[in-house]
Amino acid sequence: MKSLTRLWLALALMLAAHAAHAVDATAVNVAGEQRMLSQRIVKAWCQFNLNVQKDLSRAQLAESMRRFDSNLSTLQASADSPEITTALAGLRAAWTPLRATVQGESRVPDAAQLDARAEDVLMAAERLTRVMQDKSSAPVSRWTNLAGRQRMLSQRLVKIYMLRQMGVESAALREESEHVQNEFAGALAAMRVNAPTPALKAELDKLALQWEWLQAVLATEGADSFRLIMAEGGEAVLQLADQVTRLYEQSAR
Repeated sequence: MKSLTRLWLALALMLAAHAAHAVDATAVNVAGEQRMLSQRIVKAWCQFNLNVQKDLSRAQLAESMRRFDSNLSTLQASADSPEITTALAGLRAAWTPLRATVQGESRVPDAAQLDARAEDVLMAAERLTRVMQDKSSAPVSRWTNLAGRQRMLSQRLVKIYMLRQMGVESAALREESEHVQNEFAGALAAMRVNAPTPALKAELDKLALQWEWLQAVLATEGADSFRLIMAEGGEAVLQLADQVTRLYEQSAR
C-alpha cells in the first residue's frame, strides 16, 4: 500500500511539474510576442503612410494594438514574483506613450519619434521576457524565447526598410538592418541543428527558405515596387516563425 501511495505521489509531482513547464513556456511566448508587436505597429504605420496595402496595413495596426493590450492582461496573471511585476510595470509605462502616438493624427514627420517610442517598448518587453525565462523551470522556454525573437526580427527588418522608404535615413538604421539579418541567421542555424522533433525540423527548413527569399528581395532595395514584396515576404517569415515558436511551446506540454 505504501509503495502504491509513493507511486501516486510521484506521478502527481511529475504532472504538476509538467503543467508548470507548459505555463512557463506559454508566458515566455506571450511576453516575447510583445517585442514583435512593438515593431509590427511601426511597420504597419509606415506601410499605411506609404500606401502599401493600405487597408491591410491599417487592419494590422489596429489588431496589433488590441493584441498588445490583451497580452498585457494575460501577462498580469503570470506576475508571480517582484521581478516580473516590476518588469511588467516597466512595459506598461513604455506602452502608454507609444499607444497615444499611434492613436493621434498620422503625420509622416512623426515616423522617427514613433519608432523611438517603439524602441522603448521593445527594450521593456525584452526585459520582461528575459525575467520570465530566467524564472522558468522549463529548459524549452529558452528555445521558445529564441524562436519568438525571430518573429520580432522579421518585423524589425521590414520596419527598418519601410522607415528608410519614408526618408528616415541614418547610418544606425543601415547597421541595424545588417545586425538583424546576422542575428536571425545565427539563431535559425542554432535551432535547425538542435531541432527536437521532425515537425520542428520541417518548419525550420521552410523558414530558412523563406528567409533566404526575403534577403534576396532586400538586396534589390530601392524600387518602389519592392515595398509590396517586402511587406508580403515579411508576413510569410512572421507566420513561419510564429508556427515554430508554437511548436516549441507545445513541446513543453
